[in-house]
Amino acid sequence: MLAAFLVFSGGIALLGWKLLEHRIALNAHAPHLVSVPEPGVDLPFRTLEGEPKHLSELKGKVVFLDLWGTWCIQCVAEMPSVQALYNHYRNDPNVVFLIVSRLDSPATVRRYARRNHLDMPFYTTEDADIPASMQLNQFPATFLYAPDGNLIVKHTGAADWSSPSVISFIDGLKTSHRAL
Repeated sequence: MLAAFLVFSGGIALLGWKLLEHRIALNAHAPHLVSVPEPGVDLPFRTLEGEPKHLSELKGKVVFLDLWGTWCIQCVAEMPSVQALYNHYRNDPNVVFLIVSRLDSPATVRRYARRNHLDMPFYTTEDADIPASMQLNQFPATFLYAPDGNLIVKHTGAADWSSPSVISFIDGLKTSHRAL
């Protein structure tokens, strides 16, 4: 009897989570992207296979970096729009996506991506490795870097990243901030 109650309660909680996620996604708007350049800082992260990487290795490219977690309702609510943006730039060698999870194991991220049909490049990092200037105390935290390595945009909270205004902004970054 207790097991049946726990299964039922878990199902109700999951349904509530999915309804809330759906409501957030429906209310997400295109982010208001304002260019406020500042020197970029390096962020160490790991592939889901454990290979160490650094943000600084990507100089010369526009970088879309999303700090998120599977435990964050706003993060999971915006993931379909991030996937749509990634699909737009999937074959563009000048734009790189870093979908970096914090507080999740690689196995948890893989399960989440598989269950939600997401094929973006996912990574993990430790909180201690996130530079102070990227600690925005709200998630998701999204950053856009220009090819010259400068941080151009910081955004917190769920957004509709598949908006044409985001695509125009990224296209502008590809040509206006060439790497030195």
